[in-house]
Amino acid sequence: MKIKRFKGDIIVYYICAVVMLALGVVLMPVITDLGLDILNYVMAAGILIYLFGYLLGKIKRSRNTIMILTVIEFVLMFVIALGLVLAQFKIINVSQACQILGLALALRGIVEMFRAYYHQNNNNARYPLAQFIVNLIILILGVYIFAKPFITNETLVWILSVVCLLIGLLFLALAISFQTKSKKKS
Repeated sequence: MKIKRFKGDIIVYYICAVVMLALGVVLMPVITDLGLDILNYVMAAGILIYLFGYLLGKIKRSRNTIMILTVIEFVLMFVIALGLVLAQFKIINVSQACQILGLALALRGIVEMFRAYYHQNNNNARYPLAQFIVNLIILILGVYIFAKPFITNETLVWILSVVCLLIGLLFLALAISFQTKSKKKS
């Protein structure tokens, strides 16, 4: 199967390369504090993808108490995402990204532990031990990460900056590669 290319794809690759390289440089914490604000937006987007891509489906498939707990988890995570966006206005002060990840894992672990409890009481079938152990590990890991964050926001901004630089270099390499191929055909 051959992928169709349009005439301006080399230009698009160069534009994407310039944008990603510039973003990578601007995100560096030694240059500006803009990276921390952008990190909040990236985390909020990640939370919203998790909420609407995964958790909403869980809500639709759940019933009774588990549905209520999952809705509570959804609302709490939505408030955190909203807090990340509104952090620049100092309305809702949301803490470190690592703590947010820990909270998300702990909430998911709690809901899944309740799911295991209600599964055992409502069904004759036993809850799978492996799934119970995974849920327990998720809960413990979430509480541990929340209590003792191991990655700072500044470290995450550096990681985001490096990822943007690498993506920019990839686009640049693609543009140069396609440009040399098109020159050889001519």
